[in-house]
Amino acid sequence: MNVLAIADLREEFAYLDRLSEVVNNARVQAVLFSGNVLRAEARQAEWERAKAENRLPRLDQPEVVRERRDDAESITRFFQSLDRLGVPVFIVPGRNDAPERFFLQAAFNSEIVEKHIHLVHRSFAPLGRGFVVAGFGGEVTATDRDHEFFLRYPGWEAQFSLDFLRHLEQVKLFVAHTAPATPFEGEHQANGHEAIRHIIKTYNPYLAVCSRPGGEKGKVVVGSTLVVSPGHLANGDYAIIDVEEKSVSFGNLR
Repeated sequence: MNVLAIADLREEFAYLDRLSEVVNNARVQAVLFSGNVLRAEARQAEWERAKAENRLPRLDQPEVVRERRDDAESITRFFQSLDRLGVPVFIVPGRNDAPERFFLQAAFNSEIVEKHIHLVHRSFAPLGRGFVVAGFGGEVTATDRDHEFFLRYPGWEAQFSLDFLRHLEQVKLFVAHTAPATPFEGEHQANGHEAIRHIIKTYNPYLAVCSRPGGEKGKVVVGSTLVVSPGHLANGDYAIIDVEEKSVSFGNLR
C-alpha cells in the first residue's frame, strides 16, 4: 500500500491542485497531512511584535482580523481539493491552523460533506486492511498552551490525549505536526519534542509522519517505527511511502 505524506501547504494551492497527478501515478491509496493549511503571516508578525514589546499578542489588530476572514475560504478550499483526490485523507492541524474551534468545526463539517476527509487530531479513523490512523496536531511545547492565536500544546497533553492508542488492536499509523526528539538520518541534532518520541516508543506505530518548521525532508527509525518528514508542500515537497516495505521516495512538484 502506497501513502502520500504531505505537510505545510501554507496556502500554496497551485501545488495542492497538482497532487492528483502524484496520487494517480504512484497508485496512492491514502494521504496523510501533518498540518499547516494556513500561512498566518499577519498573526506571526503580531506575535513577534508582542514578544519584542513584552506584551500579549492581540487578535483585534486590523491586519489579523482581515487575515482571519480569508482563512475560512482557504480552509474550505483545502478540504474540497483533498476530497477530490478520491482516496482517504487523514488530517491533523498545524501550528498555524488556529483557532482550534474554527479548524475543528470546519473539519467536522467537511467530514459530513466530503466523504474522503478524516480528522484524526486526538482521535483515529480506520484505513482498512487492518490499519488505523491516529494523530495529534499543533506545536508540542514544554509548557505553553494556546488554542486561539496559534495551536500549541504542552507535551503532557499530547501524551494524555493519545492514551486510547493502547486499546487499538489494528496496525497503527500516526500523524503528528511535531517531530520526535530524534536526529533524522544524516543529521546530528534533534529538533523535535521528547513527548512525540515517547508516544512513538510507547505505542509503536508501524509508520509515523510529521512536519519540521524548517521544511527539512528526511526519515528515521524510532524503535521499530519508520518516521518520515516529507518537507513542505509550500515548496512542492512530498513523500511516497510504501507501507509494507517501509520504503520512502521523496518528490517535488516544482
